[in-house]
Amino acid sequence: MKTIETVKLKTGRNLQTGTQSPRQFRRLKWDELVTSGDYVVNENRRFEPWDGPRGFRADSFLKPIYRRKKR
Repeated sequence: MKTIETVKLKTGRNLQTGTQSPRQFRRLKWDELVTSGDYVVNENRRFEPWDGPRGFRADSFLKPIYRRKKR
């Protein structure tokens, strides 16, 4: 059973997540390279794996790119 949690982002919008908590992710800085394993927030405001091009700086994308925090 998936749990759904609603979290308020810094932008004031709410974000619904499945089993992934927004606290597990950090937004990439402008000069970091996007790689496999990074995430974007989809139209339903849920994290989904990024399946687009890799090797570009995070500031070249329209959507913010997120990465899991290291434990």
